Amino acid sequence: MHARLSPRTHRFVHDVFALAVDLDTLSELGRDLRLIGPDGWRPYQIRERDFLPRSEVFHPRKQHADDFGRLGDGLKARVLAFCRAQGADIPDRACVTLVAMPRAFGRSYNPASFHLLSVDGKLVAAIAEVHNTFGERKAWFLGPECRQPDGSLRLRTPKQFYVSPFSGLNTEFEFTVRTPDERLLITVDHFEGGARTLVSAWTGRQVPLTDTRLVWLTLRTPFLILKVVALIHLHALWLWLAKRLSFRRKKDDPDQQLDLRDPHPDTPHA
Repeated sequence: MHARLSPRTHRFVHDVFALAVDLDTLSELGRDLRLIGPDGWRPYQIRERDFLPRSEVFHPRKQHADDFGRLGDGLKARVLAFCRAQGADIPDRACVTLVAMPRAFGRSYNPASFHLLSVDGKLVAAIAEVHNTFGERKAWFLGPECRQPDGSLRLRTPKQFYVSPFSGLNTEFEFTVRTPDERLLITVDHFEGGARTLVSAWTGRQVPLTDTRLVWLTLRTPFLILKVVALIHLHALWLWLAKRLSFRRKKDDPDQQLDLRDPHPDTPHA
Protein backbone atom coordinates (compact mmCIF):
# COMPACT_ATOMS: atom_id res chain seq x y z
CA MET A 1 0.00 0.00 0.00
CA HIS A 2 1.22 3.44 -0.96
CA ALA A 3 -0.65 6.61 -0.03
CA ARG A 4 0.45 10.15 -0.81
CA LEU A 5 -1.11 12.65 1.60
CA SER A 6 0.10 15.95 0.14
CA PRO A 7 0.27 18.14 -1.85
CA ARG A 8 -2.22 15.85 -3.67
CA THR A 9 -3.78 12.66 -2.38
CA HIS A 10 -3.08 9.45 -4.26
CA ARG A 11 -3.42 5.89 -2.99
CA PHE A 12 -2.97 2.41 -4.45
CA VAL A 13 -2.68 -1.21 -3.33
CA HIS A 14 -1.06 -3.91 -5.46
CA ASP A 15 -0.39 -7.60 -4.92
CA VAL A 16 3.17 -8.93 -5.01
CA PHE A 17 4.87 -11.85 -3.30
CA ALA A 18 8.18 -12.04 -1.48
CA LEU A 19 10.35 -14.48 0.43
CA ALA A 20 11.62 -14.48 4.00
CA VAL A 21 14.90 -16.41 3.84
CA ASP A 22 17.28 -17.35 6.65
CA LEU A 23 20.68 -16.57 5.13
CA ASP A 24 22.26 -19.50 6.99
CA THR A 25 20.10 -21.83 4.89
CA LEU A 26 20.21 -19.88 1.61
CA SER A 27 22.36 -22.53 -0.10
CA GLU A 28 19.62 -25.07 0.67
CA LEU A 29 16.85 -22.93 -0.82
CA GLY A 30 14.93 -24.96 -3.35
CA ARG A 31 16.79 -28.21 -2.67
CA ASP A 32 13.51 -30.09 -2.98
CA LEU A 33 11.89 -27.62 -5.38
CA ARG A 34 12.08 -27.15 -9.14
CA LEU A 35 11.07 -23.50 -9.52
CA ILE A 36 13.39 -21.69 -7.12
CA GLY A 37 17.00 -21.84 -5.98
CA PRO A 38 19.99 -19.69 -5.01
CA ASP A 39 21.72 -20.01 -8.39
CA GLY A 40 21.65 -21.73 -11.74
CA TRP A 41 18.70 -21.04 -14.03
CA ARG A 42 15.32 -21.38 -12.43
CA PRO A 43 12.25 -19.19 -12.80
CA TYR A 44 12.86 -17.71 -9.33
CA GLN A 45 16.14 -17.12 -7.55
CA ILE A 46 17.60 -15.38 -4.54
CA ARG A 47 21.12 -14.36 -5.55
CA GLU A 48 23.45 -13.02 -2.89
CA ARG A 49 24.97 -10.50 -5.28
CA ASP A 50 21.59 -8.77 -5.73
CA PHE A 51 21.74 -7.41 -2.17
CA LEU A 52 24.21 -5.16 -0.33
CA PRO A 53 26.83 -5.40 -3.05
CA ARG A 54 30.36 -4.36 -2.19
CA SER A 55 30.82 -1.45 -4.60
CA GLU A 56 32.29 2.01 -4.61
CA VAL A 57 30.24 4.74 -2.97
CA PHE A 58 29.41 8.11 -4.42
CA HIS A 59 29.94 10.15 -1.27
CA PRO A 60 32.41 8.82 1.33
CA ARG A 61 31.12 10.72 4.33
CA LYS A 62 29.48 7.71 5.97
CA GLN A 63 29.64 4.50 3.98
CA HIS A 64 32.89 3.05 2.66
CA ALA A 65 33.63 -0.11 0.69
CA ASP A 66 34.96 -1.76 3.86
CA ASP A 67 31.56 -1.25 5.51
CA PHE A 68 30.31 -4.13 3.35
CA GLY A 69 33.02 -6.65 4.25
CA ARG A 70 35.88 -8.08 2.27
CA LEU A 71 35.88 -9.00 -1.40
CA GLY A 72 34.40 -12.45 -1.79
CA ASP A 73 32.32 -12.30 1.41
CA GLY A 74 28.89 -13.90 1.30
CA LEU A 75 25.73 -11.92 1.98
CA LYS A 76 25.51 -12.73 5.69
CA ALA A 77 29.13 -11.65 6.19
CA ARG A 78 28.38 -8.39 4.36
CA VAL A 79 25.32 -7.80 6.55
CA LEU A 80 27.32 -8.34 9.75
CA ALA A 81 30.18 -6.17 8.47
CA PHE A 82 27.78 -3.32 7.74
CA CYS A 83 26.20 -3.59 11.20
CA ARG A 84 29.59 -3.57 12.90
CA ALA A 85 30.69 -0.59 10.81
CA GLN A 86 27.76 1.26 12.39
CA GLY A 87 29.06 0.38 15.88
CA ALA A 88 26.69 -2.51 16.63
CA ASP A 89 28.22 -5.62 18.19
CA ILE A 90 26.19 -8.32 16.46
CA PRO A 91 27.41 -11.90 17.12
CA ASP A 92 28.11 -14.28 14.24
CA ARG A 93 25.39 -16.60 15.52
CA ALA A 94 22.71 -13.99 14.81
CA CYS A 95 19.93 -15.17 12.53
CA VAL A 96 19.69 -12.91 9.46
CA THR A 97 16.38 -13.05 7.59
CA LEU A 98 16.22 -11.47 4.16
CA VAL A 99 12.77 -10.17 3.19
CA ALA A 100 12.70 -9.42 -0.52
CA MET A 101 11.06 -10.25 -3.81
CA PRO A 102 12.97 -12.96 -5.66
CA ARG A 103 14.70 -12.53 -8.99
CA ALA A 104 11.96 -13.54 -11.43
CA PHE A 105 12.76 -15.00 -14.87
CA GLY A 106 16.16 -13.34 -14.83
CA ARG A 107 14.98 -9.90 -13.71
CA SER A 108 15.72 -8.42 -10.28
CA TYR A 109 14.35 -5.27 -8.71
CA ASN A 110 13.27 -4.52 -5.14
CA PRO A 111 12.04 -1.01 -4.31
CA ALA A 112 13.07 -1.96 -0.77
CA SER A 113 14.55 -5.08 0.78
CA PHE A 114 15.20 -5.75 4.45
CA HIS A 115 17.74 -7.74 6.45
CA LEU A 116 16.37 -8.53 9.92
CA LEU A 117 18.85 -9.68 12.57
CA SER A 118 17.66 -11.69 15.57
CA VAL A 119 19.54 -13.12 18.54
CA ASP A 120 17.79 -15.78 20.65
CA GLY A 121 14.53 -14.96 18.91
CA LYS A 122 14.74 -11.22 19.66
CA LEU A 123 14.92 -8.67 16.84
CA VAL A 124 18.06 -6.62 17.57
CA ALA A 125 18.86 -4.81 14.31
CA ALA A 126 17.84 -4.41 10.69
CA ILE A 127 19.13 -2.97 7.43
CA ALA A 128 16.76 -1.27 5.00
CA GLU A 129 18.11 -1.20 1.46
CA VAL A 130 16.18 1.08 -0.89
CA HIS A 131 16.57 1.09 -4.68
CA ASN A 132 15.52 3.67 -7.22
CA THR A 133 14.79 3.13 -10.89
CA PHE A 134 18.20 4.59 -11.85
CA GLY A 135 20.00 1.52 -10.50
CA GLU A 136 21.17 3.30 -7.35
CA ARG A 137 20.75 1.97 -3.83
CA LYS A 138 21.21 3.21 -0.30
CA ALA A 139 21.28 1.34 3.00
CA TRP A 140 20.04 2.51 6.40
CA PHE A 141 20.84 0.82 9.72
CA LEU A 142 18.24 0.26 12.44
CA GLY A 143 20.25 -0.60 15.55
CA PRO A 144 19.35 -1.77 19.05
CA GLU A 145 18.67 1.84 20.05
CA CYS A 146 15.72 1.80 17.62
CA ARG A 147 13.88 -0.93 19.54
CA GLN A 148 10.32 -0.07 20.56
CA PRO A 149 8.29 -1.42 23.53
CA ASP A 150 6.38 -3.76 21.16
CA GLY A 151 9.65 -5.34 19.95
CA SER A 152 9.71 -3.56 16.59
CA LEU A 153 12.51 -1.33 15.34
CA ARG A 154 11.80 2.25 14.23
CA LEU A 155 14.19 4.75 12.65
CA ARG A 156 13.47 8.27 11.42
CA THR A 157 16.43 9.45 9.38
CA PRO A 158 17.43 11.93 6.63
CA LYS A 159 16.59 10.54 3.20
CA GLN A 160 19.05 12.38 0.90
CA PHE A 161 18.24 9.95 -1.89
CA TYR A 162 16.32 10.38 -5.15
CA VAL A 163 13.42 7.93 -5.11
CA SER A 164 10.38 9.84 -6.35
CA PRO A 165 10.52 12.94 -8.56
CA PHE A 166 7.62 14.32 -6.51
CA SER A 167 9.33 14.20 -3.12
CA GLY A 168 12.08 16.39 -1.76
CA LEU A 169 15.57 15.08 -1.08
CA ASN A 170 16.38 16.97 2.10
CA THR A 171 13.55 15.18 3.91
CA GLU A 172 13.15 12.11 6.15
CA PHE A 173 12.25 8.43 5.95
CA GLU A 174 10.73 6.59 8.89
CA PHE A 175 11.23 2.81 8.78
CA THR A 176 9.34 0.44 11.08
CA VAL A 177 10.12 -3.28 10.91
CA ARG A 178 8.92 -6.29 12.86
CA THR A 179 9.97 -9.92 12.93
CA PRO A 180 8.09 -11.64 10.09
CA ASP A 181 6.26 -14.57 11.65
CA GLU A 182 2.76 -15.47 10.52
CA ARG A 183 2.23 -11.90 9.33
CA LEU A 184 4.52 -9.43 7.59
CA LEU A 185 4.25 -5.74 8.46
CA ILE A 186 6.89 -3.24 7.33
CA THR A 187 6.19 0.46 6.92
CA VAL A 188 8.18 3.25 5.29
CA ASP A 189 6.79 6.76 5.74
CA HIS A 190 8.02 10.07 4.38
CA PHE A 191 8.24 13.39 6.23
CA GLU A 192 8.74 16.86 4.79
CA GLY A 193 9.08 19.83 7.12
CA GLY A 194 8.07 17.61 10.03
CA ALA A 195 4.77 16.61 8.40
CA ARG A 196 3.98 13.11 7.18
CA THR A 197 3.43 13.41 3.44
CA LEU A 198 3.46 9.77 2.34
CA VAL A 199 2.81 6.41 3.98
CA SER A 200 3.60 2.97 2.61
CA ALA A 201 3.15 -0.49 4.04
CA TRP A 202 4.27 -3.96 2.99
CA THR A 203 1.92 -6.52 4.51
CA GLY A 204 1.22 -10.16 3.92
CA ARG A 205 0.59 -13.56 5.42
CA GLN A 206 3.04 -16.42 5.66
CA VAL A 207 2.50 -19.46 3.44
CA PRO A 208 4.68 -22.54 2.82
CA LEU A 209 7.21 -22.36 -0.02
CA THR A 210 6.28 -25.09 -2.49
CA ASP A 211 6.35 -25.51 -6.27
CA THR A 212 2.55 -25.61 -6.26
CA ARG A 213 2.41 -22.31 -4.40
CA LEU A 214 4.91 -20.74 -6.80
CA VAL A 215 2.87 -21.89 -9.80
CA TRP A 216 -0.24 -20.32 -8.28
CA LEU A 217 1.59 -17.07 -7.49
CA THR A 218 3.03 -17.00 -11.02
CA LEU A 219 -0.48 -17.32 -12.47
CA ARG A 220 -1.67 -14.46 -10.22
CA THR A 221 1.39 -12.27 -10.87
CA PRO A 222 3.02 -13.62 -14.05
CA PHE A 223 5.43 -10.69 -14.52
CA LEU A 224 6.37 -9.88 -10.93
CA ILE A 225 9.35 -7.58 -11.48
CA LEU A 226 8.05 -6.03 -14.70
CA LYS A 227 4.75 -5.33 -12.94
CA VAL A 228 6.47 -3.47 -10.10
CA VAL A 229 8.65 -1.35 -12.41
CA ALA A 230 5.75 -0.61 -14.79
CA LEU A 231 3.45 0.47 -11.96
CA ILE A 232 6.08 2.82 -10.55
CA HIS A 233 6.23 4.64 -13.88
CA LEU A 234 2.47 4.54 -14.53
CA HIS A 235 1.64 6.07 -11.15
CA ALA A 236 4.32 8.72 -11.67
CA LEU A 237 2.77 9.58 -15.04
CA TRP A 238 -0.67 9.81 -13.45
CA LEU A 239 0.60 12.16 -10.73
CA TRP A 240 2.22 14.39 -13.33
CA LEU A 241 -0.52 14.46 -15.98
CA ALA A 242 -3.73 14.08 -13.98
CA LYS A 243 -2.81 15.59 -10.61
CA ARG A 244 -0.40 18.21 -11.93
CA LEU A 245 2.39 17.59 -9.45
CA SER A 246 5.65 19.35 -10.24
CA PHE A 247 8.73 17.13 -10.36
CA ARG A 248 12.45 17.30 -9.71
CA ARG A 249 14.98 15.94 -12.19
CA LYS A 250 17.53 13.35 -11.14
CA LYS A 251 20.47 15.62 -11.92
CA ASP A 252 19.12 18.45 -9.76
CA ASP A 253 20.52 18.98 -6.23
CA PRO A 254 23.46 16.51 -6.35
CA ASP A 255 24.65 17.80 -2.96
CA GLN A 256 21.50 16.32 -1.41
CA GLN A 257 22.11 12.81 -2.82
CA LEU A 258 24.58 11.27 -0.40
CA ASP A 259 26.00 7.84 0.46
CA LEU A 260 24.81 6.20 -2.74
CA ARG A 261 25.99 2.90 -4.09
CA ASP A 262 26.20 2.29 -7.85
CA PRO A 263 25.63 6.00 -8.63
CA HIS A 264 24.00 6.90 -11.95
CA PRO A 265 25.86 9.21 -14.40
CA ASP A 266 23.09 11.79 -13.83
CA THR A 267 24.30 12.12 -10.22
CA PRO A 268 27.52 14.14 -10.63
CA HIS A 269 30.03 14.18 -7.82
CA ALA A 270 29.17 16.73 -5.17
